[in-house]
Amino acid sequence: MPDFPKTAFILGAGLGTRLRPLTEHCPKPLLPLGGKPMVARAIAQLYAAGTRRFLINTHHCPEAWKQAFPTGRWLDAEIQFVHEPVLLETGGGLANITQFLGADDAHLVVWNGDILSGVNLAEAYAHHTSNGAEATLVVRDKGPNANVRITDDGFVTDLRDRLGKADPSYQYTGICFVTRAFAAGVPPASVSLVEHFLTRVQATPGSVQGYLDTSAHWHDLGTVEEYQQVKAEIEKPVRGAIATADAAKLFGYTLTAGEAPLKGGSGRRFHRVAKPDGGTAMLCIYDDARPENLGYGRLGHALFAAGINVPQVLAEDTDAGVLVMEDLGDTDLWSLSQQPTFPWPAVASALEQVGHLHRLGAEAVQTAGVPLMEPFGDKLYAWERQYFTDNVLAGRKPDRDLQNEMATLARELNARPPVLVHRDFQSQNLLVRDGQAYLIDFQGARLGCAFYDYASLAFDPYLTCKDMDLWRIEIEDHAREVADWKGSLDEFSHLLHIAATQRLLQACGAYAFLGRKQGRADFLAHLPQGLRNLTIAASLCGKRRIARLAEELAGATAVSR
Repeated sequence: MPDFPKTAFILGAGLGTRLRPLTEHCPKPLLPLGGKPMVARAIAQLYAAGTRRFLINTHHCPEAWKQAFPTGRWLDAEIQFVHEPVLLETGGGLANITQFLGADDAHLVVWNGDILSGVNLAEAYAHHTSNGAEATLVVRDKGPNANVRITDDGFVTDLRDRLGKADPSYQYTGICFVTRAFAAGVPPASVSLVEHFLTRVQATPGSVQGYLDTSAHWHDLGTVEEYQQVKAEIEKPVRGAIATADAAKLFGYTLTAGEAPLKGGSGRRFHRVAKPDGGTAMLCIYDDARPENLGYGRLGHALFAAGINVPQVLAEDTDAGVLVMEDLGDTDLWSLSQQPTFPWPAVASALEQVGHLHRLGAEAVQTAGVPLMEPFGDKLYAWERQYFTDNVLAGRKPDRDLQNEMATLARELNARPPVLVHRDFQSQNLLVRDGQAYLIDFQGARLGCAFYDYASLAFDPYLTCKDMDLWRIEIEDHAREVADWKGSLDEFSHLLHIAATQRLLQACGAYAFLGRKQGRADFLAHLPQGLRNLTIAASLCGKRRIARLAEELAGATAVSR
């Protein structure tokens, strides 16, 4: 990440009173986890993101810091300790280190030294810079102290409920991005950084914003018991680290001779393996990159038992991160769509299967006791819109009218009865065998609006075959039959295009993020078609501001048909 802050401020001066007696002679951030100080995990994450200088304030047991990092280096990065003879608290600590900032330190990342987090730093920083915020707080949807109030537009309006605001509440993670000007404006007094956040929130509304972290883990180790629990969890064998051949042997399978790894992603890798009694199966090795990976096997069992077309789960070891599934072949709906004749029977089958998911899925997973991801609601829809803003607009902030128009999408979708939705119901997540469609990659399934799935397929940017606009009408008609729709045709069509507009904001955001931030040109290539589809969908549901924006963004790039 070439533009990521080169300097990070790690708060290391606290007394660690909540973890006594473990912290009597050791600063809390230096307590061991997995054979290394816990703060080393934060340093490694920040280094991987692009940070090359770490300013760490010290107070309690300062000599322990020098013993932990005797060379004052982390690989080729500098570690500089800033000692506080008198504890300055978080705000005073930040004010104190501004004297060491260089001319190129336009932005600074601040990380509490006792925090463990899997936050996507690239996304969080992109959010910070694209919105022109003075400070961006990394927050989570839930937590023990969820007292940061944030509007649907992402503006922080209150902290610790000091100002009496009633906006949705979030948990501050102890990680934030601030501008140099913000840091320089913190009073050089022994006060909490929260006080300066509150000052700026009141003086300049919108200057402090929030970024929602949805990563797999976050820990603020507040008790000895919690520390010991997390320590034991971290020091277990790493999920997904097993060698492929060893993973296959766990259940008596062997790797197919000459078989190259199949496409994977989201912390998963796939291989075809030979079964002991002949035939083949699919081996999936997964890590903790995505929390939903851990529940895929149980979810698959429940859906298969309900009669929904999904791969049968044959075996799983969740500690090792190994899953064996039925081999349904390599033919997906997308590859069939590349043939001269549009694969309508497979598309119709896919719609029928997602209809079964909507009707039967919620009860099936509830009966099986399978936990689901966060349901669709105001927060998740707002995150999808922000994902588009951060990554597609890349620094261009939408005006208030456009933001309001985007927000109306969620209101209409939230008004529909929730069902279990796939959430990524598109042509590359649909395998076809013997004319029947099978749902795969359903690990993100959650309660939401059925139209989100119908729209995901109808306006799938991967489907670029000739006359797709006409086939889209056929998809809409069949989806209406599958849903057993009792309302008017116009209402169904309107809701389909509302859902398509929302879905495409998320999809275009993903293409832009993966392409521009992760170097995946293969994903970026789909952005123009996604924007074209967004233009069509938004126009057809009367969201003219969104349509004009999408048309403008798509106009500079050739779009495949």
